[in-house]
Amino acid sequence: MTAPFLSLTQIRNRLILTARWVLRDHRPGPDGRCPICRVAGCPVATAARNVLRTAEEVQQRSAAAEPPEPDRDNPQRAG
Repeated sequence: MTAPFLSLTQIRNRLILTARWVLRDHRPGPDGRCPICRVAGCPVATAARNVLRTAEEVQQRSAAAEPPEPDRDNPQRAG
């Protein structure tokens, strides 16, 4: 179950774990081909790498964003 039972952070963490698991299973062999898909440049591994890259970018972006300081002249209006 996901939706209302997991936070966005928990869903993100599960996506990351799943992508890492997929990359372990679809690691290229000595001939450069995926042992499961039997092709070079496995599309499943590519999708998993895209998930990891996107999750990392989102994490960096949210860590860089600082909450706005409250407006001391007008306490009802923040930033």
